[in-house]
Amino acid sequence: AGLGGGVSGAIGGFTGVVPTLWATLRGWPKDELRGVIQNFNLVMLSVTFASYVFAGVVTRQHLPQLLMLVPVLLLPVLLGARLYAGISPEAFRRLVLALLACSGVAMLWRALPALLR
Repeated sequence: AGLGGGVSGAIGGFTGVVPTLWATLRGWPKDELRGVIQNFNLVMLSVTFASYVFAGVVTRQHLPQLLMLVPVLLLPVLLGARLYAGISPEAFRRLVLALLACSGVAMLWRALPALLR
């Protein structure tokens, strides 16, 4: 699952999809699932960002834009943490699987024109 997450992260930036699906289908408790997936994504995306900085893809010119992201991301993070605290383990599992399904449908929808050519 970790290898699959790494490959899908390198291809399209979807580091957590394969590990999340794998851990969810194994029936891990919601706290364990969240802890593992959050840390997996943190490490994977930090390494990706560091490699972009090292390769010169992200430069000092991007700093103002990156700083603008902090307040934009803060509200959804706080809302998600509040939702997580009040959701049952079964509802959490359903929500995770529904979000994974929605992301899969969105990716297929976006790729459909190229596939039909």
